[in-house]
Amino acid sequence: MCAFCALLSGGSHWSEAGTDAAQSDAPSGRARLMERHHRVRIVNQVLAHHGCKLSDWNNNSYILKGQRGQTSIVDSLPQVWAKAEEISKKPADPLDPSLLEKLLEPGV
Repeated sequence: MCAFCALLSGGSHWSEAGTDAAQSDAPSGRARLMERHHRVRIVNQVLAHHGCKLSDWNNNSYILKGQRGQTSIVDSLPQVWAKAEEISKKPADPLDPSLLEKLLEPGV
């Protein structure tokens, strides 16, 4: 998706609202921004295992970067995992034993 289309896509994915797909009561303003930044920090702990890093873009989309310079703009968390698989050439398996070990290390 091009950057302009990403801006126009509008609306949050249900996972951004912290609710189920049938509701959308996402907070607005500062609270929403702080939640997004917290979510990015948590997701980056998992993405580090794949050699990727996520950053917020315009409080509406995300930028996913790989170690070799690959970059992708994504709208929602499900798209983050799909693109991370493409970039890293590894499945984004949340039950991967080496990932779980790394997440359980102190200081992570």
